[in-house]
Amino acid sequence: MNKLDLFETRSGHKTAVVRGVRLHSAYDPVKEAQRATDSFDPGRSSIILVSGAGLGFHVSALKNRFPQHIIAVSEADSNLLKTALKLYPKYFSGCSLITSPQNAAEFIEAIDLKNFKGISHYSHRPSFQLDPDFYREIIETAKNSSSSKISDMLTRFEFEERWVSNIFRNIPYLLTSSRISQLFGAFKGIPGIIVSAGPSLRKNVHLLKKLRDRALILCVDTALPVLKKSGVEPHIVMTLDAQKHSHRHFSGIDTSGTNLLADMVSCTPVIRDFTGGIIISTTSKYYADTAGATHRETTPAIDWVENFAGPIGDIQSGGSVATSAFDALLNMGCSSIILVGQDLAYTGREIHSSGTYHNDGWLPACTRLNNLDTINQQVIRKRKIFRTDSVGNSRPVITDFVLNLYKGWFEDSSAKTGIDVINSTEGGARIKNTIEKPLAEIAGEFPKPLNKPEDIIRMKLQIKAEGCVDSAKIAVSASIRSLEKLNIIAESSNYFSELKEKTDSFAKQSGIAPLLGPYLRKADMHISRREIPDAEAFKMFKNEILRATGILCRLLTDCSKTLNKI
Repeated sequence: MNKLDLFETRSGHKTAVVRGVRLHSAYDPVKEAQRATDSFDPGRSSIILVSGAGLGFHVSALKNRFPQHIIAVSEADSNLLKTALKLYPKYFSGCSLITSPQNAAEFIEAIDLKNFKGISHYSHRPSFQLDPDFYREIIETAKNSSSSKISDMLTRFEFEERWVSNIFRNIPYLLTSSRISQLFGAFKGIPGIIVSAGPSLRKNVHLLKKLRDRALILCVDTALPVLKKSGVEPHIVMTLDAQKHSHRHFSGIDTSGTNLLADMVSCTPVIRDFTGGIIISTTSKYYADTAGATHRETTPAIDWVENFAGPIGDIQSGGSVATSAFDALLNMGCSSIILVGQDLAYTGREIHSSGTYHNDGWLPACTRLNNLDTINQQVIRKRKIFRTDSVGNSRPVITDFVLNLYKGWFEDSSAKTGIDVINSTEGGARIKNTIEKPLAEIAGEFPKPLNKPEDIIRMKLQIKAEGCVDSAKIAVSASIRSLEKLNIIAESSNYFSELKEKTDSFAKQSGIAPLLGPYLRKADMHISRREIPDAEAFKMFKNEILRATGILCRLLTDCSKTLNKI
């Protein structure tokens, strides 16, 4: 804890000295703060991130100058912050307080992007001087978290409607299949293996056969063809891609001996044509706000589905199937997690392991002058690549921005799990906070469990959800009627504010708000972030409502027809 000395100033206010650094004027800290903030311009940003709380004089000045801005104050010295809050609590009233990078991420996660216009930084120089690394990390965390949040929003804009469409088509499978929640906690004392389709997979894929009775093998969909060609039957293959091309990973493969773990947004033909067991999951994000309260953010429409179907089982994702597989194994209670084929790099200047749909799909394009290596290079050169440390710390390997983000996710998650995460990829990028050990070396370390993983799966999945079909039919019919009523509301409204208020109120009251969100979010965001004349806003919002109700009524009607066949 830093030594803190308080002194009276000539103006009657307090000032502080920490490690020999005076934080404020010895004469008049209020006037000093006003002069220092007079030259500060936050531009078009909506958030001011203050580096250093001091005793709060500059914070108060910023609040007075920019009353419409959200102000977040970061402070490295907890003792100083406690003293400042005791001496001048009004200076910090209405501000968010950040004391760690995690706090910074939580603060960004809780903001509403409808009114977000960027972050500007105000540095209290004496505070920054005392702990520059801390404040740089806070700024970097806030920057990365806001970029991630915006990226997530843009992803939702692009894919949400497809997700909702797939969810409606997959409801009948949800009601007649198993759920991932049935396997949560079922594999205590049993290690879990995530098999991804990185280039190094071919080095040790054959060893997985020996581990099948000792560990739970969960592979991502792209790796399934490689495992099957090597005679390895995974216990579970995971898919969460909503796009039609994901069906090609399963084309021509006998899937009767394994189980499909499919997210509710997955491509319906994949689930429809799978001949083995089917397990349904959903993706949700859990985050804590700066007050410590935990929030759950679901995939669009899932709240509506769970109202009649009950909990499905949440899996958190870091943006890839492998990150979702990691969280799935944690939820299933695995004693350790082994990574195989998780290169996160272009090992040997290749993108995927041989035997994957991607690699095999390029083979017909190969000629004497355009072989598989050339095609790999052409793809890699289009990406922003750089070098990173490799497994075993031998020569560096090539990676790119996206793969490096996933690497960061695995490093962060591995540090927080409380169980061993073993990197048995035997190639690719080094993943910090994991134990590097060849698969051949650990193959004999795991004792045979009392029950084989496949027996545990069979036993746990015997029970199917009951009584949900009738509830689903009622919910679908009620939602169709509510959407038809919303159409009437839209047609009878005259102003944007009137239409917005009536729509929000009716959607919440009738329970269709989770269905409407994906279709109205983009227009709502556009109108909120820009000064649009009321007549233009009204027309835009009304058209989006009419489009949304039309699409949703068609999807619900098709869903109703399928439910009637069950």
